[in-house]
Amino acid sequence: MRFHLSKRFPMRLALPGVALLFTGTACGQVAGHYIGGATGLENGSTAPPGFYGTFFPFVEDVDALKGPKGATIAKPDIAVVANMVAYAVTTQKKILGADYGLSVIFPIVNTRFTANLFNASAESAGLSDIYFAPIVLGWERGNLNYTVNYGFYAPTGSFDPSLPLNPGLGYWEHQIQAGATYSIGKPKLWNTSFLTTWEINHSRSGDVKPGPMLTGEYSFGRRFDKYQMNAGVAGYGYKKLSPDSGSGINPLLAGITDRSFGIGPEWKYTNLKWRLGFDFRFEQQFGVQAKTSGNVFFMSITFLDLTPSPPKK
Repeated sequence: MRFHLSKRFPMRLALPGVALLFTGTACGQVAGHYIGGATGLENGSTAPPGFYGTFFPFVEDVDALKGPKGATIAKPDIAVVANMVAYAVTTQKKILGADYGLSVIFPIVNTRFTANLFNASAESAGLSDIYFAPIVLGWERGNLNYTVNYGFYAPTGSFDPSLPLNPGLGYWEHQIQAGATYSIGKPKLWNTSFLTTWEINHSRSGDVKPGPMLTGEYSFGRRFDKYQMNAGVAGYGYKKLSPDSGSGINPLLAGITDRSFGIGPEWKYTNLKWRLGFDFRFEQQFGVQAKTSGNVFFMSITFLDLTPSPPKK
C-alpha cells in the first residue's frame, strides 16, 4: 500500500470516536461520552485509503466544579487520564461517491465523573465504553473535504450507579457527525474546518435518560514544511439540548442543562517516510455551567500504514 502526501491529509483517522472520554457531571447532569476538544485541525476530513493505528493519551485537568449559572461550587483538583488505542481503515470502496471506512476505539481510563458528588481518592480505573463506527464517509471536491459518520458507544466499562466515579457511563449512545475542511487559496496552505457531533442516548440502568447533546468544533491553521506540518488554533462549544429525564433525577435539580467552551493551540506533523503522524493540542475551558471546568491536553501518535507493502516485481 502506498501513501501520497496531499494538501488534504488530515491525520484524523478515528474521529467518530476519538473523544469518547471525559466530562464531569455537576448539579445532577449525566456525563456524555464525547468531549469537546477531541478534534481540531482538519477535523472535517477523513484519512486516505489505508489501515491505521493510533495511540493517544488524553488528560483533563479539572480545577473547578461549576454550578448552573457558572459560579464555582467546588475546587476538586483532579486529573482525568486515558490511554486510548484506535484502529481505523479507509477502504477503496465508494459509497455515494465517498471513500468508505470504519473505526474502533478502546479506552483505558483512570477515572470519570458520573455524579455531582465525588471522592478524589476513589478507585475507578479500567476499561471504559468502547466506541465503534461502522460508517465513516469522506468526500473531496477541489478545496473542500467533508465527512459524515455514524457510530455508537457500548457500555463495556464497569458502572455502579451508587458510585460517583466509574470507568464506564452505563448506557448505550448513538453518535452522528458531519463536518467539512476547506483549504483556502490555490496553494492550499491556509485551512479551516468545522465539525458537529450529535449524541443521542439510551437510558442509564433504567433510572435516568441523558438528554441529547451537541458539540461544535472548529479550527484555523496553516501548513508548512511541504504540507507535512499544520499549526494553528482549535476550539469547541458544547451544549446539552434538553434536560436529563427519568425516575432517578433529583427533583431539586430537574430542568438543568450543562454547557462548556474551550480554545487553544494545536500542532500536527505527518512524515510519510517514517509512516508516522503526530498531533498535540491544548485547550483552556471557559463559559462552563453545571459541570467540571479546567483544561484538556491531547496528543497522538499514528502509524500510517499497518499493512506490509506488496513485494516489488
